[in-house]
Amino acid sequence: MITIEPSQPFGSTTTTPEGATQPRLGVIMLNTHFPRLPGDVGNPQTFAFPSQYVRVQTATVDRVISAQGVQPDVAEAILQAAIQLEQQGVELIVTSCGFLGELQGTIESHTHTPLLSSSLMLVPLLRNVFGRQARLGVLTFDSRKLKPLHFNGHHDQWIDIEGIEGGQELHRVISQDLPTLDPQRAEADVLAAVDRLLHHKPAALLLECTNLSPYIEAIRQHSGLPVFDLIQAIHWLLAAKG
Repeated sequence: MITIEPSQPFGSTTTTPEGATQPRLGVIMLNTHFPRLPGDVGNPQTFAFPSQYVRVQTATVDRVISAQGVQPDVAEAILQAAIQLEQQGVELIVTSCGFLGELQGTIESHTHTPLLSSSLMLVPLLRNVFGRQARLGVLTFDSRKLKPLHFNGHHDQWIDIEGIEGGQELHRVISQDLPTLDPQRAEADVLAAVDRLLHHKPAALLLECTNLSPYIEAIRQHSGLPVFDLIQAIHWLLAAKG
């Protein structure tokens, strides 16, 4: 077991090698403290550009990851965090949990900054690329709780969902907000869920959970499929602005 500390306190601004301090990316964080590996949106070392993090105190795992959706007071706090990030001049706002996809429309209606609340917002793009009736595999933190409402209107019958809730490491660490993580055991949990998805013969895989992104290369090699996540989308959108 190892303990991985955040590379920089949330609420601070990272700096590019050129010395720029204006954050390009604004990240709305759940109130969690479990280790976030490089490659996770919650680790500033994932990005080579400045990023600003805002932690929402009421947004605990159990109040966000729910089959019934985000609780109203948490949703309001997340909206206020987005407004705060917009006022700080970020170019793109994202969240640290794919279950927040249901808030895409609400936040959009109160802000003007480009917003990607969840990797699940990529479903329409993947539908156009791979076909309207192609099977898409969604890898999630908890398949028992990810419901059509989290897809912001983009869910369909050709989406297959598998979660890591049956694993021994990653789901336990996140759900209990534990301070230590064994990356090898966590990767084994992830690949076991991928194996279950492969039975559906998907054309591509989409990672709902932002904590799965550190394992994306292992998932690609294991599955032989195109794999998409929030980190890719962040780079696409910011690269388009130069």
